[in-house]
Amino acid sequence: MLTWAERLTLWNQYEILKRINPDDTKEYETNQGILSNGYEQYYSEINPSIYAETTKREVSREVEEILNVFRAIKFSCLKLGYTPKSRYAEFEGFDGNEEGDQYGFAMFVRRTLGKWDELKDAPDNSHSNVLERYRRMLATWHRLGEKYELTEAEIEEMAESR
Repeated sequence: MLTWAERLTLWNQYEILKRINPDDTKEYETNQGILSNGYEQYYSEINPSIYAETTKREVSREVEEILNVFRAIKFSCLKLGYTPKSRYAEFEGFDGNEEGDQYGFAMFVRRTLGKWDELKDAPDNSHSNVLERYRRMLATWHRLGEKYELTEAEIEEMAESR
């Protein structure tokens, strides 16, 4: 999982940290032991906040497109002075348990990067699976030409995509 050079670099960084933060020497020595012995099973112990798995670009792109669907709905409603009839016209977040990659990425781009600011008041966790519904909405948006100026009928059609 880590090359010899990567393990050596990390080991050296822990050596420096021991001098900077002597109170944490025991933790750093444990991490050095994991690295020097190549105990891959315990690599996640070195820094548990760094996930072993990555979020695929396809997932990130799809989430961005889904957020753009809700941007288009939001901006269109504001321009038209329209309140959608369908409750599905509002972004509900993603399910934190079942749609973890989507949930995490959407939270990152919205909360950390501050993108899709118009959706800042929307929840992060839907507490139910929404991805398939969002994908149907996305397919409808593509069919309608990915417009950001939607009619009332198009907003309802997207929200109720089946």
